Amino acid sequence: MYKIAVVAILGLLLTACEKMQGLTQAEQVERTIRQEVRRDLHGLNALTDTADATPYDGFAWRRGEQVQIRQRQGQDLVLLEQAKAPQIIATAVAQRIPSFSLVRYQQGWLVVFDTYVSPLCQVVYAYAYRGQLADTPLCTKDVFAEQANGRCQSPITDEWQVFKEWFFASSLLEEGNPACVQSATRFSESNG
Repeated sequence: MYKIAVVAILGLLLTACEKMQGLTQAEQVERTIRQEVRRDLHGLNALTDTADATPYDGFAWRRGEQVQIRQRQGQDLVLLEQAKAPQIIATAVAQRIPSFSLVRYQQGWLVVFDTYVSPLCQVVYAYAYRGQLADTPLCTKDVFAEQANGRCQSPITDEWQVFKEWFFASSLLEEGNPACVQSATRFSESNG
């Protein structure tokens, strides 16, 4: 009787373990962005307010290094060799932000977080965005599955969004990656 009970319990545990799945990379990245924005909302607001008061369109900085300042010229963000923005570093230091990468986008600011490759062979750039993104759909698995390239958002607060932009990874397709070959076929069939 004891052996039967042990086998039954082990069977239930194995079934339960199979149903428990860890977070996907996309879910982990999104959770990290949400946690970081909520954890340091005041600091990120101060940093983006300071950036907004400058004429520049991009900043990248890591404690102990020179700040990189960029200006939009057409579609490109050009690195400015002689530009100075001591106020942005002072704000980062005052807010205990050890590094950041900000890019002006539409009417707000992107805070760069992570890049990953989706199971559909898309290179996904994941950001926190301060502002409102009109005409940008909510992120769902269907949005990724329907479009080889695209953008989506998910609200964090009234002012902050998780913003994702993705592009089909053509280089992986050229290397013969099976997931990319399968996705390329599906995307071409759905676009007809």
